[in-house]
Amino acid sequence: MAAETSGHRPAGPVAEAVRGRRSYRYVALVAGLGFSAWTLVSMDTTMPGLALPQLSKSLHLSLPVLEYLLGVFSFVSFAFPVVAGRFVDRLGRRIAFQGSLLGTGIFSGLTAAVGAAWQFVVVRVLASTSFGLVEPAVNTMMVEEAPARLRGVLMGFVQAGYPLGAAISGFIAAALLPGPGWRPLFLVAFAPVLLLLVTSACLRESSRFEGVRSTVERLRIEHRPGWRSLFTAGRTRQTVVTSLFGFCINGGIGLVIGVVTTYLVHVDHLALGAAAFLFGLSNWAALVSQLLVGWLADRVPAKWLMVAYSVIAAGFMAMLAIPGLTYETAAVSLIGFGFFGNGTFGCYPRYTTESYPTEVRGTGTSFSLGFSFLTLAFMPVIGGALIDSAVPRVIPVISAAIVLAGAVVMSFGRNLPPRRELEVLAPSLLGREAGRHAAGAGEGT
Repeated sequence: MAAETSGHRPAGPVAEAVRGRRSYRYVALVAGLGFSAWTLVSMDTTMPGLALPQLSKSLHLSLPVLEYLLGVFSFVSFAFPVVAGRFVDRLGRRIAFQGSLLGTGIFSGLTAAVGAAWQFVVVRVLASTSFGLVEPAVNTMMVEEAPARLRGVLMGFVQAGYPLGAAISGFIAAALLPGPGWRPLFLVAFAPVLLLLVTSACLRESSRFEGVRSTVERLRIEHRPGWRSLFTAGRTRQTVVTSLFGFCINGGIGLVIGVVTTYLVHVDHLALGAAAFLFGLSNWAALVSQLLVGWLADRVPAKWLMVAYSVIAAGFMAMLAIPGLTYETAAVSLIGFGFFGNGTFGCYPRYTTESYPTEVRGTGTSFSLGFSFLTLAFMPVIGGALIDSAVPRVIPVISAAIVLAGAVVMSFGRNLPPRRELEVLAPSLLGREAGRHAAGAGEGT
């Protein structure tokens, strides 16, 4: 056991729940669970895009139709956390995390058994509904457990699970697609159910959430988090900035996840195995970068890291539009974008969760991260519409422009200094309410 130290001590009922001694062993457990969950979810979300050419033949669907379907699945992943994210603040972080793991494991694993197009659509929609809430739940849970001075490192580590999962998928796809085919790719997708068993035995509810719940019950405060609570004075700007930045940066990530293997094979005539291998390399670069960015975000404000990285990432993405793209140039482009574009997620979720007080942190994080999934939905749609057109190389140009816009959006966000307690960065309104109740009680005695 070790005491958390910080130059800024929080105040109010939420802070009372987290003061004192905190088990760093438990913090490490939460980080490990979040990292593992995000890795497994990432493997599943990237597999359909990697296997798209083979899925097209097996399900008797054209590439544009499958690209549109990937867009639909991503739209579901966007819509569900936006609608259901409030329950992270109403029911708790633990139950939201466990529910998303259960649905992800069951429905993703069933993808390996589909035999018709309608079956594929049904299981992927249900899987998308489930894993849409994984990222908000994981990040809300992690930010509330992490010590202030290590929050960036820990959240960067957890977020690095996503590129790790995508990188593993890329290498597995490169090995399996030329031989056994696409079905074995999805067999590992049952693994989140096993992780659920671990969480049932070891994971407890966030003490910050428990502090809010006990305060609401003790003072009988009306507290039902929803969209309106995200657009009140002091919160509107952060809600808009965090949502739009995620939307923009995912304009590049969405192209890599859902379109790039098809683009490299169909437009630049690379072998499917080679394209999948480059996809994997891009995500290994993202993994390294997210760990680095997490470490940097404990020393440099996350806002400026995201602005700088987005500008550089847009340049690397635009390289994919070069006519007669060689394998080597494609590798530089994808590795560069993985490091600078995908690398922003080493601090973007941390910045988002720090923007909200505890009583609406799950709602706000779910809304912003859910909204960010929207470009994951329409980039495959754009790819499907343009991949067979006379100008397919405009696809990465559009993506690069959206990523560059993200830098502009983030420049309007609040500057949240590192190593501050959460209640300092986003003061709790329940704390004020508790203060008013206490003052009223004092006057009445």
